[in-house]
Amino acid sequence: MESRLMLGTSAIALGAIEAGISYATSYPGTPATQILEYIAQNSNVKAEWSVNEKVAYEVAYGVSLTGKRVLCSMKHVGLNVASDPFMTSAYLGVKGGFVLAIGDDPNAYSSQNEQDSRYYAYFAKIPCFEPADAQEAKDMTKLAFEISEELKLPVMIRSITRLLHCYSPVPLGNRRLENQLNLEKDPEHMIAIPKHVLKLHKELNEKQKKINQLIEKYELNKVIAGEGKKGIIACGISFLYAMEAQEKLPILKISAYPINDSIIKEFVSNLDEVIVLEEGYPLVEQMVRNYHSKVRGKISGDFPMEGEIGVDAVMKFLNKCSSQCNTELNKYLLPRPPVLCPGCPHREFYKALNEAKPNFVSGDIGCYTLGANPPLKSIDTCLCMGASISKASGIASQGVSRVAAVIGDSTFIHSGIPALINAVYNKSNILVCILDNSSVAMTGHQPTPATGVTAKGEETKRLDLVELCKACGADSVEVVDPYDKKSTFEAIQKGLSNPGTNVIIAKRACVLVAKKSKK
Repeated sequence: MESRLMLGTSAIALGAIEAGISYATSYPGTPATQILEYIAQNSNVKAEWSVNEKVAYEVAYGVSLTGKRVLCSMKHVGLNVASDPFMTSAYLGVKGGFVLAIGDDPNAYSSQNEQDSRYYAYFAKIPCFEPADAQEAKDMTKLAFEISEELKLPVMIRSITRLLHCYSPVPLGNRRLENQLNLEKDPEHMIAIPKHVLKLHKELNEKQKKINQLIEKYELNKVIAGEGKKGIIACGISFLYAMEAQEKLPILKISAYPINDSIIKEFVSNLDEVIVLEEGYPLVEQMVRNYHSKVRGKISGDFPMEGEIGVDAVMKFLNKCSSQCNTELNKYLLPRPPVLCPGCPHREFYKALNEAKPNFVSGDIGCYTLGANPPLKSIDTCLCMGASISKASGIASQGVSRVAAVIGDSTFIHSGIPALINAVYNKSNILVCILDNSSVAMTGHQPTPATGVTAKGEETKRLDLVELCKACGADSVEVVDPYDKKSTFEAIQKGLSNPGTNVIIAKRACVLVAKKSKK
């Protein structure tokens, strides 16, 4: 069988393609962005960049209702945005196979937190698979579609940055035919209203036994025999850490959740000590502590609760660390924090904003967040996608004058529009600065509705941000070129001084996008 070196993101995408998906949805977010990009660029499967993760999930759910298979992908914090339809979809169930691919980011390489999506799967009472390498990522994705259709539930694939952004060999397979269109009305399983909820919840609870049976049937959680009275329980990619250490200890490999307590109880029964390796929160370690008195892991302080565990920490813990470990080398490596690119229009806008001397600047998620760093130091707060305008409204409501909100074009479309409407409706005296660089630049220059190009590179209608802001009721909307510092400064001064909710759109394409356009 032919194999190919692939990123974990590409392996999940290939698994979905081979599983016969008819559609794929996503909103760009590291480390999961390349999943949809691979599908859009390497198959004839219809794929869309949705305006946010909630919409992506809902579109995917609609596809599933037609009996077709669908993949929805996003990063971990995107699941916060999609959590409303996600939770209820577990009650209603699915028709065609529905797989949700989540990219978690331990160590917060490109995220505002380190949350663990396994808890979301546990909360929603759906199956969750955690692959150890790219091959497992592809194989588990294909299996997830089968199980999704058998259980009529969404199935989560939870992976992390280290796996998604690293290469390993993946065997190529044949593509399954797509499901036939089969849209049938079924009010009791399609309409989430109170009179259906208790029955639906009961059905979901009854499926839990079947989930455990399927996990056992496919041996997703299994014991690798070893020697000695010390054992390792390793989850997902942590299994590779354990194998890298070349210990001949017995290992319980965890690749699927929920975990049947009996497999843990049986594994630890004859051990003197249990080591639990898992990236994220100590979910499994807490379970193990119910069945053994000597457990080593994050709760015990043997591994840090923050950041990644990684191979080096495991090697060091097992006293296997040698000259090959990078632990000591890290002190010789110069830090390379992300910076705004040379010629970035955001930098020029921030220079003008600083000269205007606002009293407070509420920031958002994107390239422009780097404006918080020296020497610019232009942003005073950053919380989550779309929060800049809402926070600015709250601050201004307490009598603070000259408050600005800075938000990117894609983030504004993602979740800034309701916040702008809210600010206008509640008579907020703020300046909203939309930095329009014509792409989702931080995640790799994906198109937005304002660029008029789809994920497949096809032309479509272009969203007019000026008319949109006017329709939201903004008291003024002005477009500036951030390279024109004088006019940008004057517009900012005016917007900060005038009462009401004023909008400036700083329009200049990302320098990297502009380079590609010229070529």
